Amino acid sequence: MRQDEGHPTSDDIFIGIDLATKQHQVVILDSQGRRLTSFKVPHSREGLGELVQRCTSPLLLPGRGRAVIAFEATGHVWEAVAAFLEEQHLEYQIVNPLATFRTREARQMGRDKRDLTDAEQIAHLLRTGVVTQCQLLPDKYMQLRRAWGEYHRLRKERARLQTLLTHQLYGTFPEIVGEWKTVSAPGCVAVLRTALTPRQIAKLTKPAFIQLVHQHRRGRRMWRFKIEQVWEKACRTVAAPHGQQAAMREVARLVERIDFIGDQLDQVATELHALLDTFEEAKYLATLPGIGWVTVAALIAEIGPFDRYRHGRQLVKLAGLQPSRRESGAMAGRTPITKRGRAQLRAVVYMATLSSIRHNPRIKAHYERLCQRPTRPLPKMHAFGACMSKLLLYAFAVVKNREAFDVDHLWKENKIAA
Repeated sequence: MRQDEGHPTSDDIFIGIDLATKQHQVVILDSQGRRLTSFKVPHSREGLGELVQRCTSPLLLPGRGRAVIAFEATGHVWEAVAAFLEEQHLEYQIVNPLATFRTREARQMGRDKRDLTDAEQIAHLLRTGVVTQCQLLPDKYMQLRRAWGEYHRLRKERARLQTLLTHQLYGTFPEIVGEWKTVSAPGCVAVLRTALTPRQIAKLTKPAFIQLVHQHRRGRRMWRFKIEQVWEKACRTVAAPHGQQAAMREVARLVERIDFIGDQLDQVATELHALLDTFEEAKYLATLPGIGWVTVAALIAEIGPFDRYRHGRQLVKLAGLQPSRRESGAMAGRTPITKRGRAQLRAVVYMATLSSIRHNPRIKAHYERLCQRPTRPLPKMHAFGACMSKLLLYAFAVVKNREAFDVDHLWKENKIAA
């Protein structure tokens, strides 16, 4: 329930919805936990309109009672339902899917899982207050999150294709793999665009091969001596000649797909830069040493508005980085991080911390102190996890205080002086 509206009254009803792509299961409970009714509605404006009409019926809401709705934030369906309820000025809450799962296990010993039981468990969690106050992101934050999600997926797809390209080359032209640092180098890609097998390359003269590769470079700079080395290695390759033409045609098509994804990445990067210019917090996050524009976009997209959080420790919990203690009697177990937060945010902070340990003197000093302190020094990965939390605290501080990151800032002294 919302804090400003007090505790639930005996006239309130609690609606639990188990969301689905086509049809939602609805269960309505009274303040004592008794089921009043259950029904299904289609996932459409008409179906959601029927839900609102039945939930606000005078037969179910005697006196001055309220109808409070809860559902899980799973998939993209919940966003459409939440947007419709906000249009109707109805209160809704979000239930953690893990809480629904654990509650169902505790309330019934069987392993049955049905939409009806899930909706009822959601309603019970709402009635007992085990819910999260959540609202849809403002439009510009949602635009950034969508754009960042596309950028991230395109990068993963390009990496997958580059790995597949490398594996194909090991069977058709293994010598070319080690010539450049990566197969995505401009010179290597220009050679592969020709779709020539090593035997076909060897039949050409060296100047003719260099001229042919130059025609496929697409304005990128190449090292001439590396192209010459490719021709020399093609003359003495150990690759089997069988089926090479079909394999090299596949390699050329893989390169075309990688080029296409690269063009799309450039387009999305331009969109992300334009979106970041509209966020005030972006210029403060960019002052953190070791943080680039990609990380800035990812942090804002995953965290959302920073003013929704009161303390940086809430960001640590959001990323699932807080340690979890495991004790029972005389046994004291290890204290790993919970990993119960947003996995993508945790991955972004992990990569940002790798860079920050090298470029941010504060993070580097914190890491070395935890690893080298005389009493209870931490293992490297434990110290690294602490630095991930520290980086989120710095990010929260610079955005909340609206000031650039200062390596020489004296936190404790300023706090005491204030």
